[in-house]
Amino acid sequence: MTFLPEALSPDPREQGIHPADTQAAQNYAEIRQECRDKLNAFNTSQAYVFLRNRGYGTEVYTYNFFQRWLDGLLARRINYLANRENELLLLAMQARNEELHAKARQMGSAS
Repeated sequence: MTFLPEALSPDPREQGIHPADTQAAQNYAEIRQECRDKLNAFNTSQAYVFLRNRGYGTEVYTYNFFQRWLDGLLARRINYLANRENELLLLAMQARNEELHAKARQMGSAS
């Protein structure tokens, strides 16, 4: 990889690209990829998906004492509650990233 001195490197503004736009696009892509990678890890854990599908830790989770006890053992073993919080945070971050990207595209096309 070669590096050009700033005087020789092409100015993005001359090419119709604003540096803030390229930085925003790069940030969007990085956040999008990070969310995809980390969310994929949640979906590959069978125990995690099992508890999530049962609604463990929510108000809809209504199983008998023995099932709750077994699910609780499994949840503690895989740190389910902390991982669920992280997953929900990643989902919110992903949604916000997509929302901001769509808003920026609308503003870019309106100009």
